[in-house]
Amino acid sequence: MEKIKLTFLGTGSAIPTSRRNHTAMLLSYKDENILFDCGEGTQRQFRHARLNPCKVTKIFITHWHADHVLGIPGLLQTLMLNGYNKTLKIYGPEGTKRMMQLYIGLFAHKGTNFPIEVHEVLSGKQPVIEEKEFKIEAQQMSHDTPTLAYSFIIKEKNRIDKDKLKKLKIENSPLIGELAKGKTVTIAGKKIDGKKLIYREEQRKLTFVLDTRENANAISLAKDSDLLVCESSYSAEETELAKEHAHLTSAQAADIAKKSKSKKLILTHLSQRYETKAQSKQILEEAKKVFKNTELAEDLMSLEI
Repeated sequence: MEKIKLTFLGTGSAIPTSRRNHTAMLLSYKDENILFDCGEGTQRQFRHARLNPCKVTKIFITHWHADHVLGIPGLLQTLMLNGYNKTLKIYGPEGTKRMMQLYIGLFAHKGTNFPIEVHEVLSGKQPVIEEKEFKIEAQQMSHDTPTLAYSFIIKEKNRIDKDKLKKLKIENSPLIGELAKGKTVTIAGKKIDGKKLIYREEQRKLTFVLDTRENANAISLAKDSDLLVCESSYSAEETELAKEHAHLTSAQAADIAKKSKSKKLILTHLSQRYETKAQSKQILEEAKKVFKNTELAEDLMSLEI
């Protein structure tokens, strides 16, 4: 099974700290390297993580607040100067096309030396993109500017058991494709039942919920996620402050994980107020009271699913 790798390039909120850079997460799956948000300093975080920014294929922007997007001009310049040779596809909420024109104009009056496709995403059940093996869905969040949350979904599919195939010594047969469909074929005078060679690989789902108040769309989008990455800007003691500033508390993030039946929750987008280990531990413990399988993101942390 091909793994999905997620690297947290930045886990802070509006103000970066010595411990946490502005928000950015890189999801890698096969040839795809998808960047979710691109806060200031993201291109340098790529270097710290020993990752090549020129492998980025797509950027998904949750919203156009500075701490989520100020890294875009610098990243684009890095790609230009390093011979980026792909079409960069950028997705975001309403206003993304206009903002991208402004951002490119900050450093390149004649545009970039590689093609960029900019797509404004409509919230809803239809996938934003759908490839053979995966799709990405989006839902509108409740923030003080147009804001989206995203789910990256690997579709369920039939897989052929390579170990069983190897024992049959028919690895190079042109009929393997038929076996993968569960059909019975005859190879070298021997009937082979494809149904006995295939197994079902279940769907895998990662959901990213950044800046937002509590809302039903977050629960709906995150339904049955293997991993929910969710903002946790405030402690449970600051519920009213979180609501006023259109953010979530640690307990509210955990409640989304619980109600959506997600398998695991990772908290990110922590305020500078929780910079010390003791302060951030408070955030984690509050969430664990509601949803036990919770972890706290740290800059440059990576995991595989």
